[in-house]
Amino acid sequence: MIGIIGTGWGARVQVPAFRAAGLTVTALAGSNPTRTTQIARELEVPFATANWRELIARDDVQLVSIVTPPYLHREMAEAALAAGKHVLCEKPTALNAAEAEAMLVAAQNHADQFALIDHELRFLPAVQAARARVMAGDIGEVRAAEVRFVASSRADPQRLWDWWSDQHAGGGVLGAIGSHQIDLLRFILADEVASAQGVVQTFVKQRPDAHGAWQEVTSDDYTSAILRFTNGVVATLTATVVARANEPLTVTVYGSAGTLRFSGGKLSIGVDDHFSDITPPHTVEVPASLTGEFPQGTVYLGHALRAALSGQRNALALAATFADGLAIQRALDAIRHSSL
Repeated sequence: MIGIIGTGWGARVQVPAFRAAGLTVTALAGSNPTRTTQIARELEVPFATANWRELIARDDVQLVSIVTPPYLHREMAEAALAAGKHVLCEKPTALNAAEAEAMLVAAQNHADQFALIDHELRFLPAVQAARARVMAGDIGEVRAAEVRFVASSRADPQRLWDWWSDQHAGGGVLGAIGSHQIDLLRFILADEVASAQGVVQTFVKQRPDAHGAWQEVTSDDYTSAILRFTNGVVATLTATVVARANEPLTVTVYGSAGTLRFSGGKLSIGVDDHFSDITPPHTVEVPASLTGEFPQGTVYLGHALRAALSGQRNALALAATFADGLAIQRALDAIRHSSL
């Protein structure tokens, strides 16, 4: 039984995805009481509250899914763990590595509960197949990798200022998208980031708020980085949400004997210039309404959570833990601190 804190992605994607996996969503919390009540009624979630602590305290909540701005993650995660709940926390883990480290300590103090970061793409068959291909040596010695995400979601300067525009709330493309990109690289390569440096940039520097007043944007809307992995792989990362184009999330891994590419939810393998589609079929039923790799990955994650809550804890063996979250947060911090 799941309680979700957050009426955005949590309500829009997690509720239907988790239900498709056979989970029951028993409670929803949001900052706006009227809106939260309305959304809960529309989604037929039995309990709604504007006080997230009320959700955590409920006996019919086994797992708390935290889908809020990052500045709230640490307090909510620690409170949920202290209340005896399992935790699924949205990315990026926290505002910085110090907070992520404190969250990991809290998780270690409650080792009988699982504490996960919501990197749902790990559960897609295509991403797991990419990892297996790399580990089997199917593309030879891995030399380099590239990960890209190009979107226009915030290209319009008239889009309203919100927490995403505020670096102190944890907004910005490096945390929102860069965290996923780094996790994909770490997972597919089965390796750890040894060093990271890059650039974060804000191109749209002001946005109007809900009252029409212009507010400074302090978060980044573009980032580019170079990562070095412990086994010698060099990876480049690009993420932006202010382009006038939309390109699929793409991870390309270059080996001495071939190339792997995960793009738009599909996996292909290539030798020279010829690529073949090797995307494995879905292994669970995915509702037609949940399109795109992130919603579909959430369905797969839901199946793993349901199995784990039923006692099959190894179902989460490949999930991103708070330890992974800390490793990713350290890379994010290094990129941000190195930016000129």
